[in-house]
Amino acid sequence: MKGLIFFYCLCSVLIACDKNKNPYENKLGIEPSVIAEMDTAHYTFIQWKDTLSNFGTIESGDSVHLKFEFKNVGKTPLFILDTRTTCGCTVTGFPKDPVMPGKSAFIISTFKSGTQTGAINKKITVVANTKNPKYSSLTIRGTVKAAEKKR
Repeated sequence: MKGLIFFYCLCSVLIACDKNKNPYENKLGIEPSVIAEMDTAHYTFIQWKDTLSNFGTIESGDSVHLKFEFKNVGKTPLFILDTRTTCGCTVTGFPKDPVMPGKSAFIISTFKSGTQTGAINKKITVVANTKNPKYSSLTIRGTVKAAEKKR
């Protein structure tokens, strides 16, 4: 009987420690990211592989697709809450699901040069439920040269 009780207790502890379970899931209809953003005492930590991406040289009118990799190095789920860009020429995508502790994900960005030429230096601000900082800054650099006229 004692063995059965010990086995039950051990299973309960292992189930409670499931790191893949989102502690912000609820039956109230509240988005988990909203709860995570309010839970400032349990903010997590983000680690960026690189916060600068240089796309080199492209022609005016071309677009480039870039990825910024990050990892949740904290103990609670990481939610990317928003991304903000410095102009409409840069579009971003980010994971809507939580990034669990120890897992990695990407911020995807597309820069559309349009008629711009010259040196490019665009910023992306990432808002997350993270400590120091809550806002991360990513940079896109490169050069856009005038498109060659076709004959």
